Amino acid sequence: MSFKLLNDEEERELHRLSMVYWKEALRCEKAKAFLAGTVVLGAALETLLILMVNCHPEEAELTGRIPMKKGVGRPLLEWNLADLLKIAKAANWLPSALTLGDNWDRRKAKVGDYAEVVRMLRNLVHPARYVEDHYRRKVTAKYLQRQFEVVLLCRDWLAQRNNEDLRGACVRKESCNCQQAADMSAFNFVAIRRRTVALSRDRTSQHVGD
Repeated sequence: MSFKLLNDEEERELHRLSMVYWKEALRCEKAKAFLAGTVVLGAALETLLILMVNCHPEEAELTGRIPMKKGVGRPLLEWNLADLLKIAKAANWLPSALTLGDNWDRRKAKVGDYAEVVRMLRNLVHPARYVEDHYRRKVTAKYLQRQFEVVLLCRDWLAQRNNEDLRGACVRKESCNCQQAADMSAFNFVAIRRRTVALSRDRTSQHVGD
């Protein structure tokens, strides 16, 4: 493997953090702290993607998108959300149809494209990014609702991929990564609260990056 994976302790901590971030986002929603909620949900998605790469490192490596430093793959914990999304889209874990910088087209957009919007909203935590992308506008309840929906949709795609891996490994009676796939397939943080994940046509994405 060209990059360092998580150790057992780090993996357990990320599973714990996925719950923490989700609960924090719900608290933000209740407190009407909509910007804070969108940022925390971005962190929740980042956590899921780190765990996904850790579970499927060979697939990640085959994409040719591993972030490098001086010709060596950076340790997984040093990857950022943009790095993780490049891998997820290239590996088809989160399929996409748009290229970054394209005009938004909801008829073509796929789950990976919506995941990029989660990243863009998460990046509003940076003042310069806010001025550049969201000048004189507020992050409202609508943005946070969309963020919840898209993170759950991403969770569903990743969980389905892991369930398929688990079933295949069990059929082949392989032990490698079988427990990891079982752990990942649960994505326990979403059990707290279920939301509608359908991205309806009448709720167009009027958000950062359009």
